[in-house]
Amino acid sequence: MKKLFGKLKKISPKRLLLGAALILVLIIFSAAITYSFIKQSIDERFEQLFSTKTSQFVASLPPFHLKQKFTKDQLETLLAYSGYQFKKDSDELLMNEYSWLSSGNETQLILLRDVSPYPGKLLPQSKAIFRFDAEGAFLVIREIWEETTQGNVETFELAPRRISSYVAGRLRTQIPVALSDIPVNMRHAVMAIEDIHFLTHGGVSLRSTLRALYRDLRARRFVEGGSTITQQLMKNLFFSREKAVSRKVKEAIYAFVTESTHSKEAILEAYLNEVYLGQWSTHEIHGVSEAARFYFNRSIFDLTLSQSATLAAIIQAPNNHDPRRHPENSIKRRNLVLKKMLEADFILPDEYELAVSEPLGVVPGDHNLQDTGYFMDLIFSELPEDIKTRLDTEALTLYTALNPYLQLQASNILKDHLTRLQKDYATLAKKAKKGLQLQSAFISVDIPTGQVIALQGGSSYQKTQFNRILQGKRQPGSLFKPFVFLAAFDKADFSPPFTAITELDGSPFEWAYEGGQTWSPRNYDKDSPEKMTAREALENSINIPTARLAQIVGLDSIIDLLKRSGIQSPLPKIPSISLGSVEVTPFELADSYSSLAHLGKGHKLHGLLKVVSQSGQTVFEPTFQEEDRLPAAASYLTIQILKGVLSQGTAKAAALSGLPIQNMAGKTGTTNDYKDAWFVGFTPSLLTLVWVGYDEEENVGLTGSAAALPVWIDYMKRATPFYYEEDFKIPDGILEFRVNPK
Repeated sequence: MKKLFGKLKKISPKRLLLGAALILVLIIFSAAITYSFIKQSIDERFEQLFSTKTSQFVASLPPFHLKQKFTKDQLETLLAYSGYQFKKDSDELLMNEYSWLSSGNETQLILLRDVSPYPGKLLPQSKAIFRFDAEGAFLVIREIWEETTQGNVETFELAPRRISSYVAGRLRTQIPVALSDIPVNMRHAVMAIEDIHFLTHGGVSLRSTLRALYRDLRARRFVEGGSTITQQLMKNLFFSREKAVSRKVKEAIYAFVTESTHSKEAILEAYLNEVYLGQWSTHEIHGVSEAARFYFNRSIFDLTLSQSATLAAIIQAPNNHDPRRHPENSIKRRNLVLKKMLEADFILPDEYELAVSEPLGVVPGDHNLQDTGYFMDLIFSELPEDIKTRLDTEALTLYTALNPYLQLQASNILKDHLTRLQKDYATLAKKAKKGLQLQSAFISVDIPTGQVIALQGGSSYQKTQFNRILQGKRQPGSLFKPFVFLAAFDKADFSPPFTAITELDGSPFEWAYEGGQTWSPRNYDKDSPEKMTAREALENSINIPTARLAQIVGLDSIIDLLKRSGIQSPLPKIPSISLGSVEVTPFELADSYSSLAHLGKGHKLHGLLKVVSQSGQTVFEPTFQEEDRLPAAASYLTIQILKGVLSQGTAKAAALSGLPIQNMAGKTGTTNDYKDAWFVGFTPSLLTLVWVGYDEEENVGLTGSAAALPVWIDYMKRATPFYYEEDFKIPDGILEFRVNPK
């Protein structure tokens, strides 16, 4: 050390001063470069925030129409899911509210519809009055009076509902809005609880930082951040949520630079649009506008003072202050926000007293579409690449076929059913304890159009993104059997002609095929009769007579019909294919059965309807031509037997459940060793397919009638308003006669 001081004494003061000056210049130069780099990063991020467009995916309920049938509970649930709130006094209705009126024996519903917020959907504000006839537990729409036309109409549409957004290159629940569109109460609530000195500090509040440091030191851990709104924004935009001193320093530096280059208005707008306010399924809720929809089913413009304070209360700890899961915590924090607003003179004492007395008013969590991820997989598979590249640059609106009410029913029913199965069956419960999760998949299709209106590719998209409808290949088992009978009905050289009362041989046999191989089918039920009609064989899903019939009609005919119906997976020419031994996706099966249900007419199954620009111009609209896939007469005859599956066959539980099955048909499916359980059921207008099984090589140990059919029954009971009661139409070439069964 003495040597060092000795050397310094030998250096002249002039040289020391010069060295110090050089060091200072280097520091200033480095600081300038660092400042320039940080400023550029912040400017680019702000530019991205304010210029990024948000594309929206929306779904629409089919219009209300005359003779449509609802229970009162179904109608109220549907309206709630569509964003309508009930009000007792019909004279005080606001937009997107409804009220019931009863006069004598007549029931009326009054509804106020706001304008559609989406381009390409011109729905004006309107008032509608629905008059109903009572039919047991159902209300049947008799008359719809509409204000716009000042008269009765046959249909009435509700505005579309957003199901997802695309922001900055990914799906995200976020709709940025201008600061001028955010209510003053919302801005004041956030500033009061998060940063009361926001308008006066330069990015970092020394007072808040010292207070936080003192409390952290006392607790010997991070208990308070002391961050300003600007610092929080910098953390959200550039840094992780890790609690570390180094991160806090970086936040402060970035906050200083931001405040020196951007206005308070721009910073607050960015913060209110970016702030994290909770999560549903795999989606994070960002921004107060999105949170207003998620928690209150309201536009940001319509929030009350109390609701604004509730959203501000969530910011500190979105999980702990979630108003649905922790209402007491949320109310306590909300009231603190209101108290801070009162102390800051943002609100008056009477406003404070009224707001703290209000209930939270959040909508139930199940009113939010939590499992649309599987359906969105389908939509993205249908989007052309050039449209995908425009999603976050042009603010497109993508209209989909999803029925939000039915999607929610499907999601809830599947979850409840899987829970019930694993509770009621000991073997399934044991597997669950070992970590083996029973899975299910579900798809519902509007048959005349081929539109997919509900899709659930697993128990929960948050837990597993593997889409079992689109990607999961499974053996269909008995679901292939109807196509064996379809091929027989279509075979012209049967003598006498093949009918539902044709007698089939059910005795065991051996089928020899190519390469000297043999196959011997077996029945699930060892006591199956050796003689039975074709109707009995298919209604009760008996293997041996079905395999014998397949041998007679030929594998080529069966495979040809399966391919024409919509099966795209390879179909090897082996006898066991008649009993569904090959692997296909549930999506293919739904496509195939839709062709059968539509009496041989088929559409490519799809979920995307059209893509509309911000100005309302259609930029993409897929077209799907109806195809002649299967013979109409043979399809009709096959359906007539499949109707018997529900009344007296393997799915007779449907009839016993009270479901009106007069115009319904279906087929159970169970694969070897009970690995896969299936049911597909349909009316002339609505088809639904259900699969239950394990992703692993595990046996469910249950038939399709036990594991899958109950899901379909529950769903169809809730789907009453969305399918018609008409029966399958008799095609040309079919004559019906009454015969003596003896």
